[in-house]
Amino acid sequence: MKSKKSREKQESGAHVIVAALKRHGITKVFMYPGGTIAPILHAIETKSDIKIICARSEQGAGYAALAYARLTGTPAVMMVTSGPGVTNAVTPIADAYFDNVPLVLFTGQVGTSELRGKIPVRQRGFQECDTVDIFTPVSKSARLITDVRVLPDALEKAFFDAQHGRKGPVVLDLPMDVQRAVVSTKHFLPIQARTVAPARPPAGKIKQLAQLIQRAERPILLAGGGVIASGAEDELRKLAERHCIPVVMSLPGIGAYPSEKPLSLGLIGYVGSEYANRALHAADLVICVGTTLHVRQTGSLPTKMAPWATIVRIDIDREELVHSRVPTHLYIHADARAALRQLLAVRTRVTKGATDAWRAQIDECRAQYPLTVGGGTKLKPQQVIAMVDEATRSMKPVIVTTGVGQHQMWVPRHFQFDVPQRQLLTSSGHGTMGFDLPAAIGAKIARPDATVICFVGDGSLQMNIQELATVVDLNLDINIIVLDNHSLNIVAQFQRQNWKSHPTTGDKYNPNFADIAQAYGIWSVEIKSQRGAKAALSRALRRKGPVLIHCTVDQKEDLLPMLLGGHELDDMSSLSSF
Repeated sequence: MKSKKSREKQESGAHVIVAALKRHGITKVFMYPGGTIAPILHAIETKSDIKIICARSEQGAGYAALAYARLTGTPAVMMVTSGPGVTNAVTPIADAYFDNVPLVLFTGQVGTSELRGKIPVRQRGFQECDTVDIFTPVSKSARLITDVRVLPDALEKAFFDAQHGRKGPVVLDLPMDVQRAVVSTKHFLPIQARTVAPARPPAGKIKQLAQLIQRAERPILLAGGGVIASGAEDELRKLAERHCIPVVMSLPGIGAYPSEKPLSLGLIGYVGSEYANRALHAADLVICVGTTLHVRQTGSLPTKMAPWATIVRIDIDREELVHSRVPTHLYIHADARAALRQLLAVRTRVTKGATDAWRAQIDECRAQYPLTVGGGTKLKPQQVIAMVDEATRSMKPVIVTTGVGQHQMWVPRHFQFDVPQRQLLTSSGHGTMGFDLPAAIGAKIARPDATVICFVGDGSLQMNIQELATVVDLNLDINIIVLDNHSLNIVAQFQRQNWKSHPTTGDKYNPNFADIAQAYGIWSVEIKSQRGAKAALSRALRRKGPVLIHCTVDQKEDLLPMLLGGHELDDMSSLSSF
């Protein structure tokens, strides 16, 4: 018989982390290497078959991880070194926080003996910085581990917190000596059992909502990112179609209801479709599911978003409901899917034709304010997007990523989405340029069977253009479509509207992106005019392997119509800024 002592194992902190990754089914880790994260990196390489995705920057690793997590529905793992590795990771972590993406970040840190602690000096160890204080405002939790014995329980808590309740990123800061410390397993603190009772939909409020739906003459469903995060697309569609309720969507909610369906009005907000905004403004009942109702959805006059409507909100985050920007008449604190399921289970009388007059009114508005493209012979960005949509219509699944700028708003206007077969990944809450290409990498890794389309502006591409090397390194079949108008035009348009000039954002020098792609070993093509553009795009999209399509588009194409500050949703501007 083996003695108790012989059954004890010696484990290093790095090996404890690898064991936790295996236990949670982690097969990929996204990272950029550095000295203070090297012990974990070595343990992964030698003690597991976990694949390391080594991007060309911390932001590249972060956005790839973020896209991977959104598509798999499980926490992604990201690793960076201390100091600049930590500070370079702040933006993608903030993105994950504001867009509710489950992610666990391991940051390397100097040894515990080198930590500044409460000593009033700026730094003790090389590349030391206060990771916890930096990340606390943009994460669900950030924790410095100074004792390897607490590590097993801290790891379980990190994975639990990332994916329960309103999802988001969790940060563990790991000093070098904690990673390398070897301790007998008998000294580890026990792992605590963790459970969270989900917020149960209040039956009384659900019944009250059902009665509001029955009485409404002009109802609207507003689907946010929470619908997709909770997997409530089917329930939302059943509710909309049972009661013939038109559906509008926030940017992260795009595709929660299929774009091509008659009840779909598409994107709302400051660059939503005019008919969607007018419908929302005229509604007598607005049911908001999993959405924050921030200024880009409601405009700068939140009390006048839908001035004649009863506003109902369903959200998993009670604080969003209690501190709502828009006055709310009824709020339901619950997971979106659970709430909609319970609502569908309520026996209600469905009056045939109850919303016919309302939908006819919306159809008239749709005909009066169609999505348009400016005139002239120059290639328009909207045309490129619509051509790519048409060329990929028979392809399933399709994942689209975007950067931030005018193209980010044209994509949901002119590309059809239907989650999960045609899905949009973009930086919504944080609005980060450079999200596009790394996110496409993470999307292709998560869904190797998908056609991945990356729409990117010339400004946004140059934020993380180095990730073209990662695309080639991993031989990823990604279609990168550059919409090049030689300007940071969403800001330039804002400057022209207010100050009649764009001194720092317009008329930018750009290199030939097709030549740059070829230098990386990526097949590329240039498209400079409307003539032959459709055929060239179709041919390029049928190629195997990575492709970059450099489209030179009209510099004077504004993002219109647009909701300006101080105006209600039914008063969008279509005036050119030029």
